[in-house]
Amino acid sequence: MTSEELYRYVEQYVQAQECTIIDKGPAHLTVQLSVQADKDIMERHYYWMFVERTGAEPEPMTITFCFDPEQMPDNTGSRTELIHFGCWRLHQIFQSCQKHGQFIRLYEEVSQSSSTRGLTPWICINYKISFISDQKKDLFYPLGFNLINGEIMAPFDQVLDQYRLTPKIPDYHFTITPIFSLKSALKRIEMYLHDYLDCLDKTWAQEANARLDNEAQLIRTFFQQSHHEEEVLQRRLEEIEEYRPKIEVIPINMGLFYLKTHPRTKLNVI
Repeated sequence: MTSEELYRYVEQYVQAQECTIIDKGPAHLTVQLSVQADKDIMERHYYWMFVERTGAEPEPMTITFCFDPEQMPDNTGSRTELIHFGCWRLHQIFQSCQKHGQFIRLYEEVSQSSSTRGLTPWICINYKISFISDQKKDLFYPLGFNLINGEIMAPFDQVLDQYRLTPKIPDYHFTITPIFSLKSALKRIEMYLHDYLDCLDKTWAQEANARLDNEAQLIRTFFQQSHHEEEVLQRRLEEIEEYRPKIEVIPINMGLFYLKTHPRTKLNVI
């Protein structure tokens, strides 16, 4: 994820958690956390135990998230943390999102109309695709599926950003009954993901195999020149085999979105 993507992700997170954005700049956000967000990401377990047991007035922290080390803000009056992919605070935010946002249902917000119109159901599943060997790389892949005609769009999160969404169905609108069941939709999505992964560049796996083959050969050479037991050699080689390249796909969360406007009409504004 780029610094811009991280900025957008964290901003959406604090808004969803009903935090108060005190200040924002091109590369930072100063936020008064909500009680729930503070409990989830700041690891102040003893403080919140004290508040809950004594009935004291809660005081969530104010924190500045910075997304560019060269643009660290001065004198924010709050704790400042650099957010980058892989850092512990971002991990805590991911965990909080998984805890509270595994499933949502939202409707496209439309202007008032006296005519009755149907809203098309789309499911969006956020996948984490991990390319694992002796190194690891994660890719977040949001995928949208039309439950009426089976159309698939990816990445889908950028399209959803162009909608105004609400948890309440608009007046004079109704939801169209899905043609695809969730089971059949997931089967088609799995086929799509399989084809997508099969078309990706395999260089990373080839390079990883070459590194592991070289390491295995070095170990064999070492053991040939020593008096170690064959059992130890085999154990070392088995450990290397555990790092052979593989791809792991995990669904993180899912949303059901009822849309009046087709998502492709939003692509022109991205």
